[in-house]
Amino acid sequence: MKEKRRRAVHILKEGLEVSLDGPSKKHETEEIHLSPVHQVEEKDIIQIPPVRTGVHGTEVVNYNYVPKPIADISVDKKPDEVRSSSPTSCSIDEIRSTLSKDRTDGNPNSNVNELSNLPDISSLRSSNVPTVVHVYRPTEIEDKRKDLPIVMMEQEIMEAINDHSSVIICGETGCGKTTQVPQFLYEAGYGSSKGIIGVTQPRRVAVLATAKRVSYELGLHLGKEVGFQVRYDKRIGESCSIKFMTDGILLREVQNDILLRRYSVIILDEAHERSLNTDILIGMLSRVIKTRQMIYNEQQKMMLSGESISPEKLVFPLKLVLMSATLRVQDFTSGRLFCTPPPVIEVPTRQFPVTVYFSKKTEKTDYIGEAYKKVLAIHKRLPPGGILVFVTGQREVEDLCRKLRKASREFIKKNVEGSMESDSTAVHETNSVEGININEINEAFEVHGSSSIQQTDRFSGYDEDEKDVNEDESDFSYDSEAESELEFNDDDNLQHLENKSNNVDILGQEGSLASLKAAFEKLSGQAPLSSSNGEQTFPMNTEGNLDQSKVFREKRARENCSPPGALFVLPLYAMLPATAQLRVFEEVKEGERLVVIATNVAETSLTIPGIKYVVDTGREKVKNYDSSNGMETYEVQWISKASAAQRAGRAGRTGPGHCYRLYSSAAFNNEFPEHSPAEVEKVPVHGVVLLLKSMHIKKVANFPFPTSLKAASLLEAENCLKALEALDSKDELTVLGKAMAHYPLSPRHSRMLLTVIKNTRHQHKCNQNLLLAYAVAVAAALSLSNPFIMQYEDDSSRDSEMSEKFSMGDRGKDIDKKEKLRRKKLKETAKVAREKFRVVTSDALTIAYALQCFEHSRKSVEFCDENAVHFKTMDEMSKLRQQLLKLVFYQSDRGGFEEEDSWIHGNLEDVEHAWQVSSKKYPLSLVEERLICQAICAGWADRVAKRSTVSSRASNGEKPFRAVRYQSCMVDESVFLHRWSSVSIVSPEFLVYNELLETKRPNKQGITSAKRAYMHGVTSVEPAWLVEHAKSSCIFSPPLTDPKPYYDAQTDQVKCWVIPTFGRFCWELPKHSLLISNYEHRVQVFAYALLEGQVCPCLKSVRKCMSAPPESIMKREAFGQKRVGNLLSKLNSRLIDSSAMLRIVWKENPRELFSEILDWFQQSFHKHFENLWLQMLNEVLMETQERPLHKSIKKKGKSKAVR
Repeated sequence: MKEKRRRAVHILKEGLEVSLDGPSKKHETEEIHLSPVHQVEEKDIIQIPPVRTGVHGTEVVNYNYVPKPIADISVDKKPDEVRSSSPTSCSIDEIRSTLSKDRTDGNPNSNVNELSNLPDISSLRSSNVPTVVHVYRPTEIEDKRKDLPIVMMEQEIMEAINDHSSVIICGETGCGKTTQVPQFLYEAGYGSSKGIIGVTQPRRVAVLATAKRVSYELGLHLGKEVGFQVRYDKRIGESCSIKFMTDGILLREVQNDILLRRYSVIILDEAHERSLNTDILIGMLSRVIKTRQMIYNEQQKMMLSGESISPEKLVFPLKLVLMSATLRVQDFTSGRLFCTPPPVIEVPTRQFPVTVYFSKKTEKTDYIGEAYKKVLAIHKRLPPGGILVFVTGQREVEDLCRKLRKASREFIKKNVEGSMESDSTAVHETNSVEGININEINEAFEVHGSSSIQQTDRFSGYDEDEKDVNEDESDFSYDSEAESELEFNDDDNLQHLENKSNNVDILGQEGSLASLKAAFEKLSGQAPLSSSNGEQTFPMNTEGNLDQSKVFREKRARENCSPPGALFVLPLYAMLPATAQLRVFEEVKEGERLVVIATNVAETSLTIPGIKYVVDTGREKVKNYDSSNGMETYEVQWISKASAAQRAGRAGRTGPGHCYRLYSSAAFNNEFPEHSPAEVEKVPVHGVVLLLKSMHIKKVANFPFPTSLKAASLLEAENCLKALEALDSKDELTVLGKAMAHYPLSPRHSRMLLTVIKNTRHQHKCNQNLLLAYAVAVAAALSLSNPFIMQYEDDSSRDSEMSEKFSMGDRGKDIDKKEKLRRKKLKETAKVAREKFRVVTSDALTIAYALQCFEHSRKSVEFCDENAVHFKTMDEMSKLRQQLLKLVFYQSDRGGFEEEDSWIHGNLEDVEHAWQVSSKKYPLSLVEERLICQAICAGWADRVAKRSTVSSRASNGEKPFRAVRYQSCMVDESVFLHRWSSVSIVSPEFLVYNELLETKRPNKQGITSAKRAYMHGVTSVEPAWLVEHAKSSCIFSPPLTDPKPYYDAQTDQVKCWVIPTFGRFCWELPKHSLLISNYEHRVQVFAYALLEGQVCPCLKSVRKCMSAPPESIMKREAFGQKRVGNLLSKLNSRLIDSSAMLRIVWKENPRELFSEILDWFQQSFHKHFENLWLQMLNEVLMETQERPLHKSIKKKGKSKAVR
């Protein structure tokens, strides 16, 4: 069946008709008899949506007849109104409790089994009339769609979706699943009144490109019928039928509507990437589809019994479609997610052959040198074609680019000097092919071992994203290396497809060296070699034509065996500016060979034109996270086998190609993992835990993740949330935690913002609007990489200039000197820029200040060049800052917070105005700066470090370094404050850090030795802030007798002094005052403050008339005295330990405590005590702000501020 479809694809491409086993959906819809619909009376039919006119000028008709069920239904609204209708009558808490039911008896499938008795949606097909939406596409679109293998499987896919609640579609990149499956669903009526079609992508770029392409092919308007929503943009019309979005957007919608009533089907694309958001969505939707089915069944029963349900409360079943580029679907089909494994539909792809070569041995260290040699060997000996080299990181990209450019200059130099004349090489036709020596071919294609380890992998030659890039390249950029679109291949499946294919391999039988020689001999006019079975082998492409090496042979003959030409070397990595990234799509000059040196960014579905050879080092740089101590490390490690297959496929995107693996087949088979680990295993999960807790899922460990959370990761996340005061001791959300969950941010960033908002309510000595603006900028700065980490890359745009200089006789030494001078100047520029923006208390504030200056500058690109900051990072940070600011006001206007967590000062325009006011110097005052640093301390309260007394001396032959040694509360080893940090000048005693990154440091001999952990994103903090914002990490001593306990009139609390210690190393902090926990002791201190005149100031003037000093009440031996015992007994019985409680008691009975306080005065004063009592009542019953004591405090504070 699959072979028949594959042949049909090629037949259709030639314009011939295809006879299928059954009618395709297109033909089937034309032959549908609507007699069942005609039997339905007009009053029973929901209003049909109006006819739309597409952008192609053709009509798009929607026959969306929905007959009412067996019982009568009251239909009061139009379909569009139904789509945006109010929730169903069932309680959302009941639904959430259903989703969060804990598993019993340790059975991971107990939640699934609770709903296992629900009938599948297939039983509903008979009750619904088929829906058809006719789409008329232009001929050129239909011709392109014929090339997509998935179009031939439309009927199979739609039957599976109609018959099952969840479906998995597997297809390699280029099969068309991303753009065509939403169209299949739209034509089947899924974007109707029952709900729209939701499609998620892990990257913003993919959302925009796919939405644009689908709207174009359907003839609909982008932003209306086909909408999209990403972080910085949202365009959705009222009549939207298909919505494209990032997975994070849908995750937030689940928080607001757990049932996702707006949608009839959800497509999760790129599920194989196993991003954190996608994994959460898969687990959540596996429960939502069951819950919606259950509600639907209940509503059907109600209608059968004669009850009427209004359309806005109707709930329809939800479909879930998982689309993956690999056959790694075991995690999705396990019983942990679905009680019945969903069907898996495999879509075959059109393929070009790629021959893979392993090395005889694996180079462990100098793999960059091996890659350099391999590129030069290919360039000297093999036919034209671009070369793509995979390395691990930016530094390796730059180093290899520099070496290859130097080699290219040598080629140009030799050409100019005439060292390689055309007649210097004799061409022997008996053992060469037009200047290509067979010995050189042997060496270039040497496998260093048995030919059995050669293998041919086939990959798609069609790429849906390529068209999107070509149509509007300005929309394309790489967000980050972590956002690479990895399209994995299953080796078994590839081998199966290869055996079935009728296409002839570019190297004949099994890609052997003998067939290669036969190919070149055939091109030279000699008789081809015979294979072992007597058949002749010819190099052919997938179209069955002779290989294009003939064109190369003729060209080389015309050039009279000219020497190798220049190399056009380009870098490609995530931090590279978009304009430089897009240079890989430019045409290469004639006579030059394109060489792209890339990180794993180039593993994506992006097709670089002209790539014929891939050199794979087999390594990648991965950021690993240790949940036990919060340590992050960049490690170079082996890629997965799936990634290796994907890299090889880069050579076969636009034609047959070759992949050279710089590692042995033994290393590949024994050391390479099958697949890369899921993101949930590599990153902190405190944000996931907070999100699930906010959705009333109490036991996060029981949540059906496709890959279960590790116990250590879950424990670290819960400890982090407790340190941030988001969880209490019972692992339940606090009031602050609920407010933090409303922000789609990391818990650390939301905690910081809420702390700033809370502090501004009590601060009147600062510019609140500017304070909030800077807090949001700090949150954006701590969310992205440091823009001051300069990229000393070679400018590839200077290649042509260097070539011209060499053609005029310039020497390489002169250019090397200029390059060194340029680097030195760039380094000095970076140093000056750091000093210009330096804020000595915080790296985050330094970046925020640079961001403000960046936004004020009229020429942002020039600003970045002049100040040695990364433009792409700054631009992204600016957009994020604006979005976060809007988010703060959205959440405040939305409500649902405690009063102190809501912003009460200026509006959005006021805050933006405060931010945009240009200032030549750092605009924050000392008070404002301290408030922001205090908020950063609250957000990173579990990442504290204390300056160590041990000196940071180099040892074991290591190079000397100028880093300050610290002790982190999370790790046993010493950590270091980098000299590039803004805080390194002052080296504070305590600080908090954003991340802890472990790096390897070479010794004097250049050999890597000990590892060192450096802190990044550092902010200086005061010890008192740790007690205030990280109380859960502190241990307090018993109350001190010296200093004595006291009454704090400002807070109206009785406090004592303690000595706190912080963290597991018990760092001693300065004395701190706390509320006295012992109630009787608290009442005793308050009684002393009352008699002393701290509560009632009028008592100070009559203290000399007392029969005993007030401090006597604090002495234990005085407890036997009548006046002491009576006063303490009365205060204890009435629970009076503060001025507020005293006010309540005196409002009830103004004579309470009259006799007890009278006993403290001499007999001669009793006649005056009545007037004194009235004064006391008056002072206590006054409002707090009107009391003389507080007025004096305000004046005192004001005078201090003036001084």
